[in-house]
Amino acid sequence: MSKEGKGLWRRLEDVPREVLYILLLIAFILPMLIPFGLPLPISSEVKVWYDTIEKLPAGSAIMIDFGYSGGGEPELAPMAVAVYHHIFRKGGLKAIMMSTAIEGVLLWEKAIAEVKPEKYGAKYGVDYIHIGYIAGTEIAMAAVGKDLKATTPTDYKGVSFDQFPIMEGIKDAGSFALLICYTTAGDTSEGWVRQWYTPYRTPYLCSVIAMMVPTMLPYRKAGQIVALLSGAQAGEMELVVKVPGRGIKSSDVITVTHALVVVFVILGNIAYYGRKASGG
Repeated sequence: MSKEGKGLWRRLEDVPREVLYILLLIAFILPMLIPFGLPLPISSEVKVWYDTIEKLPAGSAIMIDFGYSGGGEPELAPMAVAVYHHIFRKGGLKAIMMSTAIEGVLLWEKAIAEVKPEKYGAKYGVDYIHIGYIAGTEIAMAAVGKDLKATTPTDYKGVSFDQFPIMEGIKDAGSFALLICYTTAGDTSEGWVRQWYTPYRTPYLCSVIAMMVPTMLPYRKAGQIVALLSGAQAGEMELVVKVPGRGIKSSDVITVTHALVVVFVILGNIAYYGRKASGG
């Protein structure tokens, strides 16, 4: 092969890293600004999660723990928002929130503002309520499970439960048909198994950051968790509930950036073997 051919392979191998970083940055930013809506397979766990909520009879109460921190908001909030859309669109369900994370109430307010429950006809105190941050993690879970109103008699703003129709008939863990937890803390995701599933057999849906999934898988395989999702699967949930949001954008970013890295690897190998074949 000519020297020009050898030079071509060498130049392809020696593309400045700055060029690669710029391309990767573009692949990251572009889908966030203009979502592509790339095809996304729906996992069996997402289907189980969706079906579990869909099968709840009218009047069922759901305990939802906003137990994630600000650092986990970008990953877990899109999932929480998508599930909220499902709950409010289905209607006839009581969504009762609490927070085992000190930032949970503020993050819940941010999520609920994004959902806009009123467009589904849902009203605070009738269809949904937040009972506030309850300190103590597993102690809080156990206390609420044993006697919710003895643990906290007001919502997160200090208004008595007597003012809210949604709290009629709500006493303890036995009053709930389902438990949902979004968390960045392992002691929280595992704590709900110990404090609610084990003593009361409350069906449990759990959404955690991706790195926590391996820790929670044994509970899922043992049947102590009905469905286990990472926040990164929010795009799948948004597709299922037909409300595209931040999760779809994140999925597009993951797909495009991974595809670009694969292209880099392929081009690097082509250049390597091309130069080798030319005697380089």
